Amino acid sequence: MNKLQLFIRYLKNDRIKEYEAIIKSALYKDYEIISLRDYIEDNYDNTKKLMILRHDLDQLSNGAKMMYSMEKKYNVKSSFYFRNSTYDPKLIKEIEAYGSEASLHFEPIADFVKANNIKNKKELYSFTDWEQKCLNILKANLERYRNLLNIPCSTIASHGEYENTLVETANNHLTENTKTYNFLNIKLEAYNKEMIEKVTAYISDVPLEITDGYKYGTTPFEAIARDEKFIIFLSHPNHWHYSLWKQFKKLVKTIIRPQDFVVTKFKRI
Repeated sequence: MNKLQLFIRYLKNDRIKEYEAIIKSALYKDYEIISLRDYIEDNYDNTKKLMILRHDLDQLSNGAKMMYSMEKKYNVKSSFYFRNSTYDPKLIKEIEAYGSEASLHFEPIADFVKANNIKNKKELYSFTDWEQKCLNILKANLERYRNLLNIPCSTIASHGEYENTLVETANNHLTENTKTYNFLNIKLEAYNKEMIEKVTAYISDVPLEITDGYKYGTTPFEAIARDEKFIIFLSHPNHWHYSLWKQFKKLVKTIIRPQDFVVTKFKRI
């Protein structure tokens, strides 16, 4: 995509049409399009091609509502993960009532690092009980969602913040030992090692100026065309539709900065 094409894409602000095309392509190729909760609670035999749709709401955006509406149009299901900063009780209830999944995009290690003004990994690990304290924070956040919204939160997804980079410890470090699942009353964390090992194509979106909108070396369209057996497509709705102010910033950025073409490898933790 050249700079003119990129400028036009951001001017139109219509990436939701691309999302619709992804769904239509997968359905045409006979994929079962499901949520993470569907995956862990239902038995899918090896003859089916699966696509899990996962949305991480890192920032507030109308893109989440638009993607949810598109899924309802085609009667497919997905998982939406909300941070405490993007908590939207009305949308969460609508998603759950429809039959998709809404749950927590968790970041207790980052929260603990901020609260204690921790600067590096050594400082974090100097707190001998830091893991349990972070698990307690996570459990409290989950119970808040469950009690206020009457939703199960049976799967959760780790969020990555700058603070996690500082201490070289991802938030899903807390759920690497699946014994914590009982403590948290969950059935799956989105980066669960056993599940990820079964995935044949893991795809994530990025802004359009970075490798034309996708990282990890492939796109949903390419994976679908290859008939990949098990696809996980992670999206961030704030990359799919912009407010007027953010649209303006993207247009300016398109003019003054070159595109970034960086293919990164998926890292589970």
